[in-house]
Amino acid sequence: MNKLIITLTAICSITFASYYDVGDFVNTTHQNITKSTCYAGNDYNVGDSWKLADWNGATNGGHHNVIFIEMSASW
Repeated sequence: MNKLIITLTAICSITFASYYDVGDFVNTTHQNITKSTCYAGNDYNVGDSWKLADWNGATNGGHHNVIFIEMSASW
């Protein structure tokens, strides 16, 4: 029984491990993943494509930004 619990804990830890932690910088590869807008705002309409690199001053022509990303679920 203990072996099963340890195995399940290890599997869950690996499966649900996060890539980033508080204060980390998002790498360039992840900044260039394109997503579709689901809520209009910041000059984007529903369905527009966007990526985090749009707010990176080093890649968007020098317009530097600080962004706060909050993600939550209601389940």
